[in-house]
Amino acid sequence: MKKIFAFLLLAICFSFTACDSDEWGNGDPAMEHIYYFGFENWGQTTGDFNNNKVEYKVKQGETVKVPVQFHSERTRSYDVTVYYYISSADTLNIGRDYEIVDSSGTTLTPDADGGFKMEFPKAEKGVKDIYVKTLSSGKKGAFSLYTFNPTSGEISHPDNNTNSQTKDYEVRAFTRNYKVKVLVE
Repeated sequence: MKKIFAFLLLAICFSFTACDSDEWGNGDPAMEHIYYFGFENWGQTTGDFNNNKVEYKVKQGETVKVPVQFHSERTRSYDVTVYYYISSADTLNIGRDYEIVDSSGTTLTPDADGGFKMEFPKAEKGVKDIYVKTLSSGKKGAFSLYTFNPTSGEISHPDNNTNSQTKDYEVRAFTRNYKVKVLVE
């Protein structure tokens, strides 16, 4: 009887503490205006999600779409701006070997920090595409797209995973699968 009582007491204690430290719980005011931005394709569905091995292959002279997703659960009165980046340590050069374009093929220009701007009106969740147009330079190689500025070092939470921030909101990059590789063949 004492063993049953001890087991029940232990089970009751665990039930009071199991979810007490859930910082991501619904209704947490600190998380009310924090959103997440990342690549739609996470690659693996099991195992090591932090492998960043998602690749998009494209032939020279063609365009490839790379989908990204914005996570939000509410409609707001403000628009949210996110950024995506290109690694500066790649074998191909933007403007000579490839361009980032919009859906109609117009070349996009990065800002002073190297970020390409993308808007999500009224902070509504959704999926949009990054368009990479390869040029007929004859050069094969690869480059990576990031959801955080790669010049800030390796991504880690909470140090440098902020994608954008204003007085109204903060957008964070996923700390898993935060980049994809584009292979030009």
